[in-house]
Amino acid sequence: MTAIKGRRRGSFLVKNIQFASKLTALGLFAPGAARAEGDLLADTLSGGVGALAGASIVLAIMGVVTWAILTSRRLEGSSLFNRLFVVVAVTSGFFSAVSSAIGFSLITSQETVDFFRNFVLPPAFGVFVFFLAVAIWVGGAELVRHRDWFRGARRGFVADILFFIERCLKIFVVIPVLATILFFVSTWTTVVGIGGVDAVRYTYNSELQRLQAECSGITAYRQRDFLFLEDLHLAIGDARRAAEAERNRGAQTGAVGSGPVSDYFDGVAAWLAGLEGSVNAIITGDDPSGADPYDPEICAATIDGMKQLLSANAYDNYDAWAREFETRFDDFVSVLNRWRHDRRIERLLEQQLASFDRANPMRALSASQSRVVGRYSEDVKSALESLLRKQKLAKPPVPLKSAAESSPERGLEIFTAMFETEEQKAEEEEKRVSRTASVVAEEFVPGLSTITPRDAVLKNASIFSDVWALAIAWDYAAYILMLAFLFFPSAERAAGFKD
Repeated sequence: MTAIKGRRRGSFLVKNIQFASKLTALGLFAPGAARAEGDLLADTLSGGVGALAGASIVLAIMGVVTWAILTSRRLEGSSLFNRLFVVVAVTSGFFSAVSSAIGFSLITSQETVDFFRNFVLPPAFGVFVFFLAVAIWVGGAELVRHRDWFRGARRGFVADILFFIERCLKIFVVIPVLATILFFVSTWTTVVGIGGVDAVRYTYNSELQRLQAECSGITAYRQRDFLFLEDLHLAIGDARRAAEAERNRGAQTGAVGSGPVSDYFDGVAAWLAGLEGSVNAIITGDDPSGADPYDPEICAATIDGMKQLLSANAYDNYDAWAREFETRFDDFVSVLNRWRHDRRIERLLEQQLASFDRANPMRALSASQSRVVGRYSEDVKSALESLLRKQKLAKPPVPLKSAAESSPERGLEIFTAMFETEEQKAEEEEKRVSRTASVVAEEFVPGLSTITPRDAVLKNASIFSDVWALAIAWDYAAYILMLAFLFFPSAERAAGFKD
């Protein structure tokens, strides 16, 4: 009877593995095939109907799998705990395969139509992950249960101790080594598949907030142009009032009536009016950037459009989605940089000041008239030079650091950066530089800090800790159950089939 039980034990879990492998005939863990029909599914299933249909399909599949395992003759003689262990191992392999295939597709897919890379490799990887997970957990459970090193030992207390030590080595050394392989193959791609796109969106949302702040600061900086226009308008009024006062009262020379002094004042007023018209044309005309820096809604409208693009479906073609967002982002950054370095009004004023005397020539004047006109022209030029200095002293805000500048690490560098001390980080910070005109001329708003899904989930691991916990739970729940086979060997078989 003991020999019969031994043979039953020997073939019992082999049949379990065969049964678990046959479950793959369902072919339901190949997301790449689903992606190939993604457009059709998107058209037929949308919103809540699609979600309900997907949940119903998954629940139906899991119900069939659970019922098949619990009632299978291949598991005859196994305990309920053992049958449920197989259910957990197969189910975790199923979900790991689906999420791993999605993560693998995010890592390897291309924007171009590459059938094997985009549609064959991801589902093939999902199949591989499924069989690997089932082999490690269901097959590993069989490895833990069987005696290998001390099969010849006579039954008794010593043999049981030796078998317990053997099980300890298997479950705490061999299985963890296999589980480490599973971590890099499955858990890593599972995290990328579940949280990769969301982690990229998290990073890009931070970049959008930076872009919003940059846009607000630069548009506020450009509002100084209206103040300059208003100063010119006031200067025109002053010149016209001076000419009128000279004609009516002889306020400057004491001679009432039109004369060379009042004509000069009128000429200056006309010259200032022409300057005002030129500045107004710059402000109201089409900006070289193609956008209006004086539009109060420009920042909100542009950022809102990018947010809508960011929330679009990224799984249909991740590379195309990322490229489109990056293009839109960097295009607007180039617009902001044009606004930052727009010096047209400043250059116009410099040119007009240089030609002030030629544009406002003095007629034949007496000595007293010459003194009045000379003094007035110096006052006008001094006022314009003061406006020019204000233009030059008004500087755009300091560009905010992008995510890539604040944390440039990518790939394996992310792990080394985790162990840097605060002193090392402080030493790497740049010293503050005085913002001279040459420094401001070299300042530019940084472009988008591009990042891949695999780097995003690493750099934001603390934010996506629940995703990591979920992926680990999917892959290693079976290991926790396997511990019962170490401390409670009788848990594997039903009553009447125990040793």
